Amino acid sequence: MVIISFSDVILEVQSLLNNFWFHIFIWSVIFDIGTGIVKGFVIKDSNSTKGLLGLIKHLLVVLLVLTAIPYLNLANLHTIAESFLIFFTVVYAISIVENWGQLGLPLPNWVKGMLTKLKATLDEEPTKSTEEEK
Repeated sequence: MVIISFSDVILEVQSLLNNFWFHIFIWSVIFDIGTGIVKGFVIKDSNSTKGLLGLIKHLLVVLLVLTAIPYLNLANLHTIAESFLIFFTVVYAISIVENWGQLGLPLPNWVKGMLTKLKATLDEEPTKSTEEEK
């Protein structure tokens, strides 16, 4: 049985605050919230209930990361801890790109084709070849 002291957990949380990927993760969360709010106003689909649930979801994910990573590191599962952090960062990056595309901002067609939420916008845009044929 392994006993983990509270001071060990606090030291791991402090080291997490100096982790490069943790900073990228936090900025991704903040940027996702920002682009989601802007998207809600631009496409006129803002909803306080939806927004509150989204903020609660973001808070829970941050708390999950702040709780799980220190314990994974204390269990000498550093690679899993880093992968966990990178996974959530990538999930938020995808959400940011979806928000970006739903705002109508420029994105390459291959990116739109890969994201389910943006495939409809790809079908709506006329391609250069169809414009030239007219």
